[in-house]
Amino acid sequence: MDEYTQGTKLWLDERFRKCDEQGIYFAHQPIYGFRKGHCDPGYLYQYISTYQIMKALSRMEFDSLLDVGAAEGQRAYIANQIFGVKVRTTDLSAEACLRAREIFRIDSDPADVHQLPYEDNEFDVVLCSATLEHVTDYQKAIAELLRVASKAVVTTLPCEDRAVIEKNIEAQIPHAHIHTFTLDSLDYLTPQGYEVIKKKMACHPLLFLDSLVQEYPRLKGVAKVRNPRRLFRDFCLAPVWQKIYGAKVASLMVNLDALLCNFLSYYLMLFVVLKDKQCYYDRARQRISLSRIMSFTVPYHYLSGK
Repeated sequence: MDEYTQGTKLWLDERFRKCDEQGIYFAHQPIYGFRKGHCDPGYLYQYISTYQIMKALSRMEFDSLLDVGAAEGQRAYIANQIFGVKVRTTDLSAEACLRAREIFRIDSDPADVHQLPYEDNEFDVVLCSATLEHVTDYQKAIAELLRVASKAVVTTLPCEDRAVIEKNIEAQIPHAHIHTFTLDSLDYLTPQGYEVIKKKMACHPLLFLDSLVQEYPRLKGVAKVRNPRRLFRDFCLAPVWQKIYGAKVASLMVNLDALLCNFLSYYLMLFVVLKDKQCYYDRARQRISLSRIMSFTVPYHYLSGK
């Protein structure tokens, strides 16, 4: 394990021990439900990703799934509940793996994505979301994902400005995004015999609206805003959006996202890399309900000893 990865591991272990004064675990994924708190910001980002991942999986025939960089394991749990497949997770953080076992009762192994502790073709499908942008050598990591998958690899990658990435690298921020990607980033796999399917996700204007929900509590304490546009956003638009932004509105936004990404800028991309092209169908084998995905929640999880 290289020095950067080791530093990231230490940072992640601390992150996945995070809880409030009552001992309620502060999750990475929205495991407690929409706007229930105690999770990282970006509800819409999370629901869009999960929805499109499940839609991609619905077009495959598979019996087992490994989620790499799985955090608490919510997506693996949802895949298990929807498709009835055997699931396992892995994460660089041993603490994240403990949370997956405690919260979702999923077998989980701490491991570096550059060297996974599994046999060749051990899992039908390997999922790796919001992970490759953080790793030292993403092509080596993808090679490992493909090695342990017998049918397909599903991954999500961000599309970010190169200047942001360079600033992260210069500052040596642990677990920062240190790679930038485009829709062509995985095309190098095509000459190797893989089929790469691509999809745009997470329209920037929708993510902006979602961010207002996260920012408004902090903005209420700001006494002075010089920029008129920020004044309108922070003190006029944000409080109104706070009131109307419920689960139904969020569902509408998630469903609109795929359409809007055809015309507007986007933040995320979904890639399906097929090893076995026969496993992927032209149409979904079962309907994926966004409301059902949003209903997969757990009670507040308390960390022992806190």
